[in-house]
Amino acid sequence: MQTTTKSFDQRCRQHMAEQGITSKEKLQHKLQAIFETAEHQEAALIGLYKMLIPEWDQLDRLEGFPVIGQEMWRYIGNLFIHYDQEHHPKVFNGGLWLNNGFSSNEKLGPWEISLDQCNVIYS
Repeated sequence: MQTTTKSFDQRCRQHMAEQGITSKEKLQHKLQAIFETAEHQEAALIGLYKMLIPEWDQLDRLEGFPVIGQEMWRYIGNLFIHYDQEHHPKVFNGGLWLNNGFSSNEKLGPWEISLDQCNVIYS
């Protein structure tokens, strides 16, 4: 089942609100918590996607990437770098984020999130 953009965007915003993410500060706390509890860098990345996309476990595939503001992108990138420095010092710090993380767009607000470039297909 393919999602439509407008209704999916509303579902994502509701999903985040249900997690208590209603402000930039609460979003930052959630992002930090994801990294504090992740056992591996892939778990952190999946945690970020789960934070945004409702019913992640029902997902068949995701085409495209979420797009976020540049300030948020750098904030998450720094979380990955610090995580890798502590847990994976022999890898390129932040490499997973660069290769598989969200895209950024200077036209978005610093902490804005857009899922317009994502095509979410549920099983």
